[in-house]
Amino acid sequence: AYTAASLRRPTTELAELINKVPTLQVLREMNDQVIILGGGLPIEIAGEVVGGIGVGGAPGAHLDDACAQAGLDAIGAAPKVPAVK
Repeated sequence: AYTAASLRRPTTELAELINKVPTLQVLREMNDQVIILGGGLPIEIAGEVVGGIGVGGAPGAHLDDACAQAGLDAIGAAPKVPAVK
């Protein structure tokens, strides 16, 4: 939740970017609060990031993302992550 809110993007998106660009691996150790794994989404209301939601424990980041998205949908917040495949 902290990472998604602070960096203003889904943590799965960040993890994918870091995996594609090896020089960005240093972001994984930015500070003790930044965790770059799936399941974190920023909470956006009226175009403003007002917090984050973090979900973990499912057998796959895509399922954590889907659960987090369900929480956002329940309160009418954004963003929309791609549907679980």
